[in-house]
Amino acid sequence: MSEGGEARCSRPNRDRLEWRMVNLDGQLPRDHRARVVQGFVDDMDLRDFYAQIDSRAHGVGRPAADPAVLPALWLFATPEGVGSARRLTDLCERDIAYRWLCGGVRVNYHGLSDFRSGHGDLLNGLLGEQVAALPVSGMAGLDEV
Repeated sequence: MSEGGEARCSRPNRDRLEWRMVNLDGQLPRDHRARVVQGFVDDMDLRDFYAQIDSRAHGVGRPAADPAVLPALWLFATPEGVGSARRLTDLCERDIAYRWLCGGVRVNYHGLSDFRSGHGDLLNGLLGEQVAALPVSGMAGLDEV
């Protein structure tokens, strides 16, 4: 031991609570594919999805996840090889692109799975449209598509 006593260092404190101010939009590059997917979903007519929500403004029950979030997540995840609702839920907590798509909306694997199984035909059609639009958006070349 060197002179002067015990070594002084910062030790990890993993029990401590941390508050972090995070700007999701600032963390995702402007040219990221997640923004293209969200723009694609923003242009969709989602009225039928909103009509199916049981939770209403002056009624009881928890608010539902915004129907615009669910197709965006699946449209972003599927080309990346993510087909599991549980895996997608994990990504929504850990990966900035998926967190950005959620925008603070909490999703769970059961809701994601129900949405996918209940709207598989719609998602498949949208995936086809999205893949066709990738070269136009500059996000992928024709060779990649």
